Amino acid sequence: MDTQTFTEDTEIRPEDVLPADLTAAAMSELLTIAQAGEAPAFWRSLKPHTALIKSLMDNDPGEFQAWRAEIKSACSKINVGTLDDFISPSGAGDGSDSQATALADLAAERCALWHDADGNAYATINGETHNEHWRVDSTGLRDWLSWLAHSKMGTAPSGETLKSACNALAGQGKFDGQEHEPRRRVAKDEAGYWLDFGDEQWRAVLITAAGWKVMCKPPVLMIRTKATRPLPEPVPGGSVDALWDLVNVPEQERLLVLAWIIECFRSDTPYALLELTGEQGAAKSSAQRIFRRFIDPNQVELRGKPKTVEDIYVAAANAHLVSYENLSGLSNDQSDALCTCCTGGGYAARQLYTNGEEATLTAHCPVALNGISPVVLRPDLLDRAVSITLPEIKVRKTDDEIREATEAAAPGIMGALLDLFSNALAVMPSVVIPPEQRPRMADFAMLGEAIAQVQGYPQGHFLQIYTDHRRAAIGRTIDASPVAAAMVDYVDRGNRYAGTVKGLLEVLTEHKPDHERDEYWPRSPKGLADAMRRYSPALRQMGIKARVDNTRYRDGIHCELAKQVTDYSPQPQVPGNEVHNVHHVHTAPKAEPKTANQCPSCHGAGCHICEEIPDDTEEL
Repeated sequence: MDTQTFTEDTEIRPEDVLPADLTAAAMSELLTIAQAGEAPAFWRSLKPHTALIKSLMDNDPGEFQAWRAEIKSACSKINVGTLDDFISPSGAGDGSDSQATALADLAAERCALWHDADGNAYATINGETHNEHWRVDSTGLRDWLSWLAHSKMGTAPSGETLKSACNALAGQGKFDGQEHEPRRRVAKDEAGYWLDFGDEQWRAVLITAAGWKVMCKPPVLMIRTKATRPLPEPVPGGSVDALWDLVNVPEQERLLVLAWIIECFRSDTPYALLELTGEQGAAKSSAQRIFRRFIDPNQVELRGKPKTVEDIYVAAANAHLVSYENLSGLSNDQSDALCTCCTGGGYAARQLYTNGEEATLTAHCPVALNGISPVVLRPDLLDRAVSITLPEIKVRKTDDEIREATEAAAPGIMGALLDLFSNALAVMPSVVIPPEQRPRMADFAMLGEAIAQVQGYPQGHFLQIYTDHRRAAIGRTIDASPVAAAMVDYVDRGNRYAGTVKGLLEVLTEHKPDHERDEYWPRSPKGLADAMRRYSPALRQMGIKARVDNTRYRDGIHCELAKQVTDYSPQPQVPGNEVHNVHHVHTAPKAEPKTANQCPSCHGAGCHICEEIPDDTEEL
C-alpha cells in the first residue's frame, strides 16, 4: 500500500493503513517541519500524533531516540526535554525518573540513612567487612550509586538520575532516619578516643588509658571526603625520637611540638595553633607536611593563603587539620576565623539561589601555618599559638632521601605517638595545675604536663617552658602595635596613669614617633579603649596592668595603666606523683628519668638552663 501523507485535518483510521506505515509517515512529516525551522508548527502537528510517537517510544526505544536526535539536530528551537514531557507527561520519556526511583529504593535497602542536628542527611553503607559513612550529597556516595546502578540494574545513570536519587535519599535520611553526630578523623565516646585511619577498610584505632587497639567496624560515625588519605600503619615498639630525624625542630622546642601533635588526636578540647617560622630554606613546609602525615593526611597537604574568610571555613569543614604555607600576613578577619576554628564555631552566609535562607559551615579543628616572618600577631590568636622558629640547615637532604626515610620510620613513629597518648591519658588524672597558674589553653597545658611526666621530666616542667614560650611570643604582638608599644614604654619609664581614656591618649600621643602613620594610631578615646582591652592579656603577662572601666562617668571613661607584679613560677615538685599498674595493649618504652641538675633540652650538654639548676637537688 502506498504511504499516505497525513495532515492535522486528516482523520486517521487504523483500518486504512498499517501502524508501522502510519508511524513512519508521522515521523517523516514532523521531521520535515523541524527541518524548516518552524517550531510552533511542529508542536501543533505533534498533537494528533502523540499516541503514535508514544507507541514508538515504548516498543522501539532505539528508533525513537534516533528520531529524537534528528529533531534536535534539525531545529535547535525545539527542546527535546519538553518533547519527552509532551509525549509522556509522567516524565518516563527517557526513563530517568523511574530509574532514579528504582536506584533510590535499591540504595535504601543497602544503607542506613540518618541526619545530624542541622538536618544534613548521611548514609551508612553496610558491608560485610566494613561500614562506610558518607554525606548524601558527597562525591563518595554518588560514586557508590553509580556502581550500584551499573552492577545491580545494568544501566549507566545520568547526572540527573543521580541527583534525583540523592534528593530522595536525603529526604528519607532527614525525616525518617535517626539523629547522630558525624565526626571527621577524631572522635570520643564512652569507650575512649577514636582516630580514623582513613584507609579503604574504614578502620579506626581506639585509644584509652589502658592502651590502643585497631577496630574494623568502629561504632563512631566517621565521615570522609575524596581527599582523605590513610595514616601510617602503627607498629608498637617505636620511638618518637625518630620523628626529630625527619624535621628541623630545635631540641628545646620539641616537647611543645609533641604536645601539639597529641592534642590533635583529641576532639573534646580547644586546639592550639602551630606556627612554623624561619628563613628561606629552613624546611618549614617539609616539617609541616610530615606533621600532617601523622595527624590528618590529605590529597592537598599544604594550601596557599586563603582569599576569603569563607575559604577558611570551607577547608575546616572538609578536613580535620587546616594547613597553610608561605604566609606573609593575616587580615584581622582571617585571624578571627582561625581563632574560631581552634575553639569551635561556625560561619553562615546566604545560600545560593535563595533570597533568605542561610548556608552554615561548622568548624572545630587544629591549625598549622608557616612563613618566613611571624604572621600570628593579634593577641587573641597568639594566645592559642605555639610558635616555633626553625634554625638554619647545615646539612641538606634530597626530597627522595626525606621521602624514603619518612616511609621507613612512619609506622614506628605512629605507634610511638599512640603509646605516648595512651600513657598520657593514664597520667592525666594525677596532673594538677593551680587555677591561678593555668594559661589560656589550660587543656593543652594539662596534656603537655602529662606528656612531660611520661617522658621523665619533673612536674611543672612543661608549664614552665610553655609559660616562657608564651611570654617570649608576647613581644612580637606588642611590637606589631604602635599603641601597645607606647603603653609599654610609658610604664617602663616609671610612669603610672589613672584617669580618663582621653587623657591617656593625649599623654601617649605626645610621645608618638613622628614616622608612625596615623592609620595605625587610635583616632579617638574609644579606639584607645578598644586597644587596651585587646592587648590587656598580653600586657598582663609582661607585668603591666591595663584596665578600662565599663562605667562611663561625666568626664568620660576611666582607665588605669601601671606596673604590676605577676607570679609565673611553676608549681613545686610533689614526690609520690607516679602512676602504677598501667597495662597497655601496646606498651610504650619509657624514657630514662632525668635528674634535676640535668637539662631536659640538651641532656647535660650544658646550657644556660643547666647553669640555673642547683646541683644539690635530689635525683628524681
